[in-house]
This record gives sequence, C-alpha cells and structure tokens, in this order.
Amino acid sequence: MGVQMGNHPSSLTDTETELASIARMLSHIRDSARALDAQAVEYCVEMALQAVANELRDRSELVIAAAGFDARTHSLQ
Repeated sequence: MGVQMGNHPSSLTDTETELASIARMLSHIRDSARALDAQAVEYCVEMALQAVANELRDRSELVIAAAGFDARTHSLQ
C-alpha cells in the first residue's frame, strides 16, 4: 500500500517534535553561554546540539528512504 497522509515525510513524529524543541533550547543556552564568554559551557552545549541535529537528520533520512522504497514498490505494481 502507499504512504498514508500521517506518514508523509514532511510530518513530524512526537519524538521529532521533542528533539526540535530540545534543539531550540540548546541553541538558546549556547547563545547565552557565548554572550557570557563561557567557552567550556558553549562547547558542551554545541556538542549536545550537534547530537540532536544528527538524530533529527538520521530520522529524516529514514523517513525519506522508506517513502522512496514505497514509491518504487507502488510503481512496480
């Protein structure tokens, strides 16, 4: 069967929405640390932000790959 509307690659899961919220909070904390010239804190927060961004990217790639696989399967039928 085809991809249903709720599984559309552009829609976010609850986990992805939470990760995006965490990324926004980490960005704010990083910017605050930068403004305070707290380089060690800024570095640690930057590493955490990168991990969240990687997780979101990996999830997006999986969704896109799954949608692409489903589209190829559908075109063969």
